[in-house]
Amino acid sequence: MAGVLITSAAIGVVRVQNERGPLNELIGKSGQSVANATASGAASLVAGYDYGNLEMLAANVARQANVIRVMIRNQNDRVMAQASGDAAGTFKRFESPVVFDGQTIGSTVVDVSTDALETALNDLCWRVFIEQLVFGAILGLIVYFFTASGIVSPIRKLTTAMEEAVEKGDSFVARDLEVKSRDEIGRLVSVFNTLNKSLASYHRQLHSKIDLADQELRDKNIQLGGRTLELENALDLVNTMATTDWLTELPNRRKFDETLSRMFRQSERFAEEITLVLFDIDRFKLINDSHGHGAGDEVLRDIGTLLRLHVRKSDVPARLGGDEFGIVLYHTNIEQAERFVEILMEGVRTHAFGYDGFQLNIGLSIGIAQYDASMSAPQELYYAADKALYQAKHGGRGRYCVYSEASLPQEKASS
Repeated sequence: MAGVLITSAAIGVVRVQNERGPLNELIGKSGQSVANATASGAASLVAGYDYGNLEMLAANVARQANVIRVMIRNQNDRVMAQASGDAAGTFKRFESPVVFDGQTIGSTVVDVSTDALETALNDLCWRVFIEQLVFGAILGLIVYFFTASGIVSPIRKLTTAMEEAVEKGDSFVARDLEVKSRDEIGRLVSVFNTLNKSLASYHRQLHSKIDLADQELRDKNIQLGGRTLELENALDLVNTMATTDWLTELPNRRKFDETLSRMFRQSERFAEEITLVLFDIDRFKLINDSHGHGAGDEVLRDIGTLLRLHVRKSDVPARLGGDEFGIVLYHTNIEQAERFVEILMEGVRTHAFGYDGFQLNIGLSIGIAQYDASMSAPQELYYAADKALYQAKHGGRGRYCVYSEASLPQEKASS
């Protein structure tokens, strides 16, 4: 309807413009004829310089409809007579020469009002506007009802059916649409129904295959989950065996070296305190020789239990091999390490070590070394603790020694 109304209005504008030309031409011919008639009547009067009759002629012409002003001039362009009419407003000027005996002896000027023309044009515009508006409204309604019933309504039904399918999550419509005509829209609905039936059949087949594939996939996932769990357990066991001492259940030498290296570099970078404690069991070979390796294994297990009871979660105790153990004490200085060692030694002294009815007396020799900036590698910290352990063993066993450069200058230099 909007398109029809706009087109109708454009046609009305063209009609008004087409009418403006003839009206302008009519006004022009009328004004020019008045000017020519005035010039013809004034010829003899101008030649005889009859001012009185010229004034009467000008006044008579000025009284005509739509005439605003009349002027009669001689050949010197001097005004000989002039009169004004009752009309006013915009005007159009017409001129005509005054000719007497074949010679131009003056001119006449007539100003004709164009208000009548504009009024006529305005009336025409409104009349054409109303005509075109009525015509456009009628034609628009006809087009509207035709398109609504013949085109829009079937397409809307198609769109609604597709939206319904999308909303329900299906890829087809559960019913056929009614075909009311045999035109292009009716054919479109028929094709839609055919495609809908084919799509519904494919949809059912696809769902059947998907259900079967889902069941197979669920079965495979269950089997895979069981195998994955077995593999994870096996990997955990392998990892534990690779980093744990089987007898004491403490970290082994490999895990200890990795942890010591990491903590050493961390302390080197952030200036954090770490202290290394190394110890072994006094006269452990004598225990094995006197009571058998079973007694030695029992002592090692008890030592591992005591270590787990005394260390913090941030510390790393480990069995390094044989009867040798190591502990990395994190955020710990020498004084704190000494208190830890004294508590550990007291725990060992008070613990009842026994095997096969025999009471075993167990003592520890311990070396303590703290990281300092002069050490460039973890091996230097280990060497320092080992030197302190060596000094404790040779100093009488059952005691601990703290490494210092002043106390072991020769060993440090020889390293």
